[in-house]
Amino acid sequence: MKYRDIIGFSNKKGKFVKKAITPTPKPTAPPVTELLKNEFGPLNEWSEKPTGPKRWFKPMDEEGLTEFEKEEMNEGPAYEYAGVFSKFEKAYMQLQKATDELGRFVTKKTGEKVDQKIIEKQWKKQVTPFYKLMKSWIRGKM
Repeated sequence: MKYRDIIGFSNKKGKFVKKAITPTPKPTAPPVTELLKNEFGPLNEWSEKPTGPKRWFKPMDEEGLTEFEKEEMNEGPAYEYAGVFSKFEKAYMQLQKATDELGRFVTKKTGEKVDQKIIEKQWKKQVTPFYKLMKSWIRGKM
């Protein structure tokens, strides 16, 4: 007995029917690009039409900016807040690393994790809320 008989497959082979492939009909409406070419002319990036005023039509300063670009670049106080806050964040991260190092050092010397847990708990209780307050405050300023 063959495994096909056990599983329940029949020995009959199905008929294979070949279907003729019909060619796709040509679209009756022209494509969008053809319509655009008819309406606006050839679509070429390097056309002979003038592209408008160049960036360097006005005198530039030492930084390579025109007067208009200088006026656009006025970021205001949000830019200044971001700079000072980034210094605050860097100092916060350094203090956090130093505090973690202190906790690990105390644990290593005494062999007990009690002091390290006290330090970590006070950090989370006092310093972290202050950092979150500053973060939300600076978000309101930007």
